[in-house]
Amino acid sequence: MDLSEKGRAAPQYEVRDAINDKEYRESDLIEAAIATGEEETKLSLRVLFRTHGKAAMWSMLLSLALVMEGMDVGLVNNFFGQQAYVDRFGFWDAATQKKYIPADWQAAINNGQQIGAIAGLLLNGWAQSKFGSRKMYMLAMAMLAACIFVLVFAQNLPMLMIGNMLCGVPWGVFQTLTTAYAAEICPVAMRGYLTSWVSMCWGTGSFLAALVLRACLGLPGDWAWKVPYMLQWLWPVPLFFVGYFAPESPWWLVRMERYEDAEIALTRLAAKDHYTPLMMQQQLALMKHTNERQKVDAQSVSYMDCFRGVNLRRTEIACIVFAIQVWSGQGICAYATVFLRNAGMAETMAFNYSMAIQSTNIFATGIAIFLIGRYGRRFFYLYGLSSITIWQLVIGIVGVIPNLGSSTSIAVAAMMILINLSFKLSLGPACYTIISEIPNTRIRAHTIVLARSTYIISNVICGQLIPRMLNAATAAAPGNWGWGAKCGWFWVATCILSLTYTFFRIPETRNRTFLELDYMFHQRVPARQFRRYEVDMSALAGANDERRPSATELVDEKKVDVEQLEVAPALAK
Repeated sequence: MDLSEKGRAAPQYEVRDAINDKEYRESDLIEAAIATGEEETKLSLRVLFRTHGKAAMWSMLLSLALVMEGMDVGLVNNFFGQQAYVDRFGFWDAATQKKYIPADWQAAINNGQQIGAIAGLLLNGWAQSKFGSRKMYMLAMAMLAACIFVLVFAQNLPMLMIGNMLCGVPWGVFQTLTTAYAAEICPVAMRGYLTSWVSMCWGTGSFLAALVLRACLGLPGDWAWKVPYMLQWLWPVPLFFVGYFAPESPWWLVRMERYEDAEIALTRLAAKDHYTPLMMQQQLALMKHTNERQKVDAQSVSYMDCFRGVNLRRTEIACIVFAIQVWSGQGICAYATVFLRNAGMAETMAFNYSMAIQSTNIFATGIAIFLIGRYGRRFFYLYGLSSITIWQLVIGIVGVIPNLGSSTSIAVAAMMILINLSFKLSLGPACYTIISEIPNTRIRAHTIVLARSTYIISNVICGQLIPRMLNAATAAAPGNWGWGAKCGWFWVATCILSLTYTFFRIPETRNRTFLELDYMFHQRVPARQFRRYEVDMSALAGANDERRPSATELVDEKKVDVEQLEVAPALAK
C-alpha cells in the first residue's frame, strides 16, 4: 500500500462556500491547513502572539510547574554545602572533627527523587492519554502539596530520601505533561518558543533555589533548610486553578473523537474571530488525517508502539537527545557549591558563585527562546555541544596544573558559568522542542516518558559518579575518588561521543508539521537531509481525485465574509 493511503479514515467530506459555490474535499482542506501553517512561519513574533497569544499564555502558565521541580533539584544538591543542613543530618567524623553527609547518602537522596519521578512518568504516560492533560495536572498538584510535608518535617536522612521520592512522582508527571501540552496547543510556528519556555521554567527554579539558599544562610538552626522547603507551598494552589480553567489539548480531543470539543478548544486558544468556519474545518481535517495515518504505527496507544516500525527510530532519537543533556557534563553545575567548597572556597562565597552560575539560566534561555525560531534544533545541539566540550577541556587542564592554589576554584567557577551559559543557550531549550516534535502524535506522551526516563537513569548514574569525582577520599569515605577539576577530562570524552551521535542521527524538525515529519520518517530520510527535504503535499494529503481549488485559494478564503459560508451537513459526521 502506498504510504499516502495508509491510515485513511472516513470517506472524504466536503465544505461548501455559498458565495462561489465551491466544494472542498478533505485533501484540499488538509493542503490548505499545511499552507496556512507555512505562511505563519513567516510572520513576526508580534503577529504570532497577537493571533495565538492565548495558547502561549496557557502553555506558559502550566509550565510554571517545572519551576518547582527545578527549585527542588537545586535545593537537594546545594543543601549538601549548607552548614545548617549538614549539622542537622550529618554524621560525626572523628578524624576531621566535623560533621559530613556521606557520598552514598548524597546519591541516595538525589536518586530517591529520580526513582519517584520515573514512577510519575510512567503513570502520566498512561493517564494523560486516557484522561487528558488538565485532570492529571490538577491531581499532581494536589499530591505535591501533601508530599512537601514529609520534607519540611524530616528528622533524618531516610525521611529526606522518602520525601524526595514521594515528591518525585508529581514532578515526573509535570516533566512529561507540560512539554506534550505545549507542543499540542500551539501552531507550528510557535512550537519552538513554547517548548523552550519549559526549559526556562526549569532553569528559573534552579536560580531560585540558589537565591533562596543564599538568603537563608543567616537563619537560625533548622530554619535555614526548612524555609526553602516551605516556600514550595506557594505554588500548588494557584497552579491547581490554572489547570482547572485551562483548555484541554485539541489533539487529545481529536484522538478521543470529540471533534466539537476540539473546535471549542481551538477557538479558546486563538484570538477572537481568528478562525473562520472554513479555516476551522481545515485545521480539524489536518488533525484528523494526521491521527488516522498514525494509527498504522500506534493503533493501541501503548508503550510497545514506541518500539514498532518507524517509531523505534523516533523513540531512540528522543531518548538519546534527553540523555545527552546529562552526558554533556552540565550536571556538575548543580553541585557547584560542593565543588567550590572542596576547592577551598568559603561557604558564603561558594553560594554567591553558585547563584551567579544559576543566574545564567534565565538570561541564556531567554535569548535561546528567540533564536530557536530562526535557527534549527540540530544547529543548537551541534554548536552547544562543541562549546561545552571546550569549557570541560579547560576544567580538565586546570585540574592537572600543579600549585594553582585558590586560582583553581576561581577558574573552575568561571568555566561552570560558561558551561551553564552554553547549555542554556542550546541543549537545554532545544531538547524540549525536539522531544515534543519527534514522536508520533498518538504516543507523544509515551515517547516523552521513555525519553525522560532515559534522562533520569542517566542522572542516577551521574548522581553516583559526580559526588565521588568531587569529594576527596577519607577514612570515613574511602570510596571517593577526589578527581576535582580533573573530572573535566571524563566529560570531554562523553561530549565527543554525543557530538558524533548528533551529527549522524538528530534530524532538523524546524517548521515541519507533524504530518510532514511522519511522512519523512516513513520515507527513512537521513537526519542530515531533513532540513532541505521536499514533501509532496498532494500525496501527503491523500488527494486522489480531480483537483478543485488550490491550497493557496483556500488560504485566501479567510478574506471572504464568514457569515456567507455554509458548512455542509456531511462535515458534522
